[in-house]
Amino acid sequence: MKDQFKLITLFLTLLVHTTQAYVMDYVAPSDCQWTTIRNHHIEPGVLLTCHVSGVGTQMDSTNFSLIQSLHTNGLTIICDDRYVEGRLTNSSLAHLRHLQSLKFERCSFSELADDALLGLAALKNLTIHTGKFDDSRSIFNIGPLSFSKVRELEYLDLASNNIVSIPEYVFCGLINLKLLNLSHNGLQDVKQLGLEERKLFPCTPELQMLDLSFNRLKYLTDEILSSLRRLRNVTFSDNQISQMSPYALIGLQRLQFIDLSNNKLSEFHPHFFHHTTELREILLPNNTIAGFPSALFRSLSQLLHLDVSRNIIADLHFLLDSFKNPNRLKILNLSYNKIRRIEGMPFQSLVSLQVLNLRENIIEYIAEKAFSHLTSLKVLDLTNNRLKLIEADTFNGLMNLHELWLPNNHMELIHSDAFMNLTRLHYLSLKNNSLTSFPIAINKMEYLQNLDLSFNSMSNITNDTFENLKSLATLDLKYNFIGNLSRGTLRDQYSLKNLDLSCNRIQSLEHGIFDDAIELERIELNDNLLSDINGLFMNLQNLKSLNVSRNNITWFDYALIPTGLIHLDMHSNHIDSLGNYFELESVLKLRFMDASFNKITEINPATFPHGMEVASLRNNSLKIINAFTFMSKTNLTSVDLRNNNIQNLDINALRLRSVPITRNLPIVYLSENPLHCDCTMEWLQRINNLDDLRQYPHITDLDNVLCHMTFPRQNALIPITRAKSNAFLCRYRSHCFALCHCCEFDACDCEMVCPENCTCYSDQTWNTNIVDCSSRRYSRIPSRIPMDVTDLYLDGNDMSQVGSHSFIGRKNMRILHLNGSNIHLIRNRTFNGLQNLLKLHLEHNYISSIQGHEFTNLTNLQELYLSYNRLTSINNSSFNHLRFLKVLYLDHNNLIDFPVWNLNFNHRLMEVSLGHNSWTCSCEFLGAFQDWLLVSGSYVVDREDVRCYKNLTAGLYIMEFNSTACANHSALTYYKAEFSKNYVPVMILAPCLFLLLIFSLVLFCVYNNEMKIWFYSRYGIRLFQRNNFPPEGEKLFDAFLSYCKKDEAFVSQMLAPELEDGAYPHRLCLRYRDLPMAEYVAEAISEAIECSRCTVTVISEQYLKSEWCVYELKAAHHESQINRKHRVIVVLLDKIGLKELDNDIRICLRSATVVHWGDRRFWEKLRFAMPEARLHKDRTIEVQIDDSSVIKLNKKELTRLHSWRIVRRFPDLFYSFVCVLVWRLVEQGTCFLCQLSLFWRTVKLPPGFLRLWERL
Repeated sequence: MKDQFKLITLFLTLLVHTTQAYVMDYVAPSDCQWTTIRNHHIEPGVLLTCHVSGVGTQMDSTNFSLIQSLHTNGLTIICDDRYVEGRLTNSSLAHLRHLQSLKFERCSFSELADDALLGLAALKNLTIHTGKFDDSRSIFNIGPLSFSKVRELEYLDLASNNIVSIPEYVFCGLINLKLLNLSHNGLQDVKQLGLEERKLFPCTPELQMLDLSFNRLKYLTDEILSSLRRLRNVTFSDNQISQMSPYALIGLQRLQFIDLSNNKLSEFHPHFFHHTTELREILLPNNTIAGFPSALFRSLSQLLHLDVSRNIIADLHFLLDSFKNPNRLKILNLSYNKIRRIEGMPFQSLVSLQVLNLRENIIEYIAEKAFSHLTSLKVLDLTNNRLKLIEADTFNGLMNLHELWLPNNHMELIHSDAFMNLTRLHYLSLKNNSLTSFPIAINKMEYLQNLDLSFNSMSNITNDTFENLKSLATLDLKYNFIGNLSRGTLRDQYSLKNLDLSCNRIQSLEHGIFDDAIELERIELNDNLLSDINGLFMNLQNLKSLNVSRNNITWFDYALIPTGLIHLDMHSNHIDSLGNYFELESVLKLRFMDASFNKITEINPATFPHGMEVASLRNNSLKIINAFTFMSKTNLTSVDLRNNNIQNLDINALRLRSVPITRNLPIVYLSENPLHCDCTMEWLQRINNLDDLRQYPHITDLDNVLCHMTFPRQNALIPITRAKSNAFLCRYRSHCFALCHCCEFDACDCEMVCPENCTCYSDQTWNTNIVDCSSRRYSRIPSRIPMDVTDLYLDGNDMSQVGSHSFIGRKNMRILHLNGSNIHLIRNRTFNGLQNLLKLHLEHNYISSIQGHEFTNLTNLQELYLSYNRLTSINNSSFNHLRFLKVLYLDHNNLIDFPVWNLNFNHRLMEVSLGHNSWTCSCEFLGAFQDWLLVSGSYVVDREDVRCYKNLTAGLYIMEFNSTACANHSALTYYKAEFSKNYVPVMILAPCLFLLLIFSLVLFCVYNNEMKIWFYSRYGIRLFQRNNFPPEGEKLFDAFLSYCKKDEAFVSQMLAPELEDGAYPHRLCLRYRDLPMAEYVAEAISEAIECSRCTVTVISEQYLKSEWCVYELKAAHHESQINRKHRVIVVLLDKIGLKELDNDIRICLRSATVVHWGDRRFWEKLRFAMPEARLHKDRTIEVQIDDSSVIKLNKKELTRLHSWRIVRRFPDLFYSFVCVLVWRLVEQGTCFLCQLSLFWRTVKLPPGFLRLWERL
């Protein structure tokens, strides 16, 4: 026996390997894929699936003749979705003689020809789905001999083809056909199938299943299917059948299933089912049936399932007449009808009934003992009716009932003995009724396992309520009015596993109330008024799920829950922390926790158990996430931190242990937090790309995470993914790099010290260093601007001019804002040293001209803004060397004839603004301007607004200029500016002149010193003052500079170069540069002071703290007292209160001339206080005579020039001085004086007047 078994095993193994070898050699066409067939209906072989555009079309590239015949037992052809009309050509598949299964999906055939299936003699399964069921334009036609060549067919599926007619007896040759599916077509008459009885031989005698659903059938006539002797299942659902012949089912003796649902049936003939005695299931839902004839079901002794739901049945008496004979009916569905009352005993003959469905009726009354004969009934469904009362005998006789459904009624009262006989009831639902107290009848049901009393009005639950319900496993009491519960309420509930007390009015629960139900696995206490859960759940070792959400809980610790708990929901409470006093994070098995909508402020590594998988902390007050909070959570998959108060995150706050490549990274939700993106937060922007070590989670909503940027000028709130990396900034006051060794000194270039009253920012790499001194009321460039500044904001200050070398050494500066700072003049070397400057903002100032030297060193400048100034002239070569310039704004100025075509030298220009200027209306200029705009001015953004002016009268727009019209001067049109002379009455000029005279005297007294300084700086003349300094030949030096050692950088780099190398050079003696560091320092200092015409003392806080420096000051003061021609000049670097100084120093300062560093016109004041500069005979200086002429003069020639200027221009100077006083008065006067100022502007004033006004 064993040997025979071995031989059989060996034979089967060889057979399998042989078949596999053949299959492995199979080659499919390029559009097809093949798999092996594992279907018991088809012999083993290959199932070929081909995706084509259409069968028998020009677009079809598949050649079916290439399909191998051998082993191809199944073929599925799937056509594209688009409408491509095809045709199955005759004999196209004839070579596939072994084919047993053929399927066409979504292929638009118009017909099935007679020879289309020629050669497929072995075919058993044929499926054709064109998918044109709803397309009335495409009808599928079947040839009368289409199936004559496939007589072995067993399964024929022609669904969804829009077949409206079938040739007579087309199926009669299919003697082995078992299943015929003609659903989803357009058939109107069953007779077309030719399936009625034939005299010669039966048609399709083996057919067992027929599907005619979703057609357009309206009638069932006599004996339409009489030849189908073996038919078991027939489906007529979803048609339009309204009438049926009483003999329609003749010949169907073996019929077991009939579906007539979703039709228009309203009545039946009493003998309709007389010839189908084997029927077991009848489906009649969704018709218009009101009742049945008494004899309709009498012959159906095998009937098991009757579904008459969704009809209009109101009376159940038909059941008494229809089922008088013994029957086997087990399922009766009467739901969704119009039954109002159940009277008598309509079910007394249905002794085998097991399921009775009466839901969704309007039942108000059930007679006593109405169900008394349903001794086998197991499920009774009375959901959604109108029952108010259950009597003692309502359910009498239902001793085997397992499930009783009574939800959604109007139940108010249940008799105490209503459930007495329901000894085997396991499930009882009284959900959504009007019960105000716990029904006493339930206490007698000791085998009840599931009880649903939710959505009622019960309030009183005592210790005796569930006394006898010892088998109860699920208790649902949600949405009632239950109050506080005491210990003992769940006494003896050893089987209880699921308890739902949610949505009640429970304020407190006695400690240990759940200890009696030790098998509890799920507790729902959400939506109550609980404030404390201490002592409730600790002993429930089987508890897996706990929901205490939407309560008033204020305190939580993991010691309050059992260690085996898996799911914890406590959202929407008032919990401020997740306590873990006993450090249980490694013991707890908690995996899912929802603590959202609380008041939690901080989390740390002990906040979550190590096995946590999903945690939600959204909508809390979370501010702090400590480092390595999630490091030990190796099973973590999701953390929700949305809508908290998180402002800063350490890079280690979200750090994890390295996640294996086989697992997905945990996901974190972080949006809706007020994140402050300073320099420590730049890593968050890149966190989703920091996955080399897989130690950080994936921020799913990173695109929605918004950032508050530190620098106010940046967008206040922007998505973090759109922020630039250099926008993550931190504020600083001072910073000293590790390689910087001079930070203890004051003048240290590598130390970053933020200027006073300014705000400074830097990124983490210090590649971006922003200094914001905007609107700080500075009158000069602040001192000690960091050398590494990249962006400097000085806008909104009050600086009439920017001195030379103001930004020397700031080689990294890229952006400079000086806009809106009342600037009138830019010095020759103002921007010296700014080789890397990219953007310069000078708009909204009072600059009147560009001489050409202002931007000489700005070789890399890309954007220059000069809008809203008073520019009247620009040197032709001012922008030529700005070869990288891209943006230039010159709009809203007073430019007249600037040759804009010179901008062609700036090849990279992309944006220029020239509008709102006073361009001249000269024909020659207008023509050249227009030609340039048309040819090269495509980047002029306001080209349509550029127009010329003549004598304040608006002329043509440049783009509208016509050279022909310009030749005829009268053709030009000017639009005069409105000016009303009503506000300038001549009669009041005399009083105004008198007032002007008074004010001029007052202003002269107030600005006496300023006028002297201005005259000296302009013409070298000291008004009303004699030269008291010693002659230059008597002294060796012009000035001795006394200063502190710590201020040496300021003196040597700023003060001394300007005085020694300026236009009027002085000979200086510097304390630490020129005096020897010998033992007799005091003598050397005294001798240097005596050899100098004056002493310049640079006083700072360090100077006053040094005894030697104070000695030098006193020595200089002593020399000034002895020699009246020796003057002491004090330069104050810091703000020093005189009251804080000792008496000797105050005396020295009172007799000295004091100049404050940073004052407006500091250099002019200092030079005015010092003696006149030395100018050798052989040395010449450059003097600018007018806007375009420069000459070189020696000392004598320069003296003559000054005298000649004073004499020649004295009338202009006097007139200018008077006009300045008038202008001051006019600009501070009333509306009338404002109009007067407009009048003065129209008067052509001498140049001296305008320059004098600009300086004052």
